[in-house]
Amino acid sequence: MSINIKGVSSKSGQTSTSKVSGGHRSSNSNATNTASKKPVDDSVDLTEAASKIQFIEQSLSNVPIIDDTRVQSVGNSIKDGSYQVDNEKVADRILTAEKQLSNTSVKEKP
Repeated sequence: MSINIKGVSSKSGQTSTSKVSGGHRSSNSNATNTASKKPVDDSVDLTEAASKIQFIEQSLSNVPIIDDTRVQSVGNSIKDGSYQVDNEKVADRILTAEKQLSNTSVKEKP
């Protein structure tokens, strides 16, 4: 099976096309018949939205997941003792997370 994907464009109104070629395999008795048959070509047209999503995914793959500068800054603040923890902010975020979890969890019937 071969896959040939023609270019992705970020310009509006254009679509990308993928072609997949593949032959059918058969048992030993039909091996000569399938060898002479031409492979069937299937094609897939990506919509403009799918092309944009693919472009965004490719762009985001180059962005680092961790902000090294921020990590270094916080690490330095912790080392020198200047890092301040806002207890109310931490508590509020924990409560918000708990509320979100309780809203999404499956509730058992009594």
